[in-house]
Amino acid sequence: MVLTEAETRDLIEQVAQGNQRAFQELCSAYEKRLFRAALKILGNHDIAAEVTQDVLLAIWKGSKRFRGDCQPFTWMWAIVWRKAMGALRDKLRASRYTERPDDSKFIAEPELDIVICDALKKLSPEQRLVVILTYYLNFSQYHTSRILQCPVGTVKSRLSTALKQLREIWNARDGL
Repeated sequence: MVLTEAETRDLIEQVAQGNQRAFQELCSAYEKRLFRAALKILGNHDIAAEVTQDVLLAIWKGSKRFRGDCQPFTWMWAIVWRKAMGALRDKLRASRYTERPDDSKFIAEPELDIVICDALKKLSPEQRLVVILTYYLNFSQYHTSRILQCPVGTVKSRLSTALKQLREIWNARDGL
């Protein structure tokens, strides 16, 4: 079902008044588009499905705050973006405690995590995020580019520069 902008605005107004039928119509019309948007950002079907449900709930609860100064799908897309970024942050936090690198690749060194965190802090925020998304969260460069909304070439460039800087930091630590 495809709705016009005016029909969508009308449904959002009805949802703001608690009309469940209008909410079901809105969900029918936009759920797949919202899911595809979340999937493009996250690159993971299961997480995108969860985020889509969170988005629909946020639309239900937040419909009273829709001011109408933008297109309805733009408003919904912003909710998808915020929820997807929240899901990525949650995954990042969880990975710090559950997804550890294979220790056999490293010399047993208790302060290794501290050294790595300190080295990451020396990178620019953009470079740090690219390293975290690709190496800690195992997103492909393509999906990282989708998450950051930049070209794959930009991801590759940032990653290359970041790895060079991390190598220099690591070598300086070893006195090489």
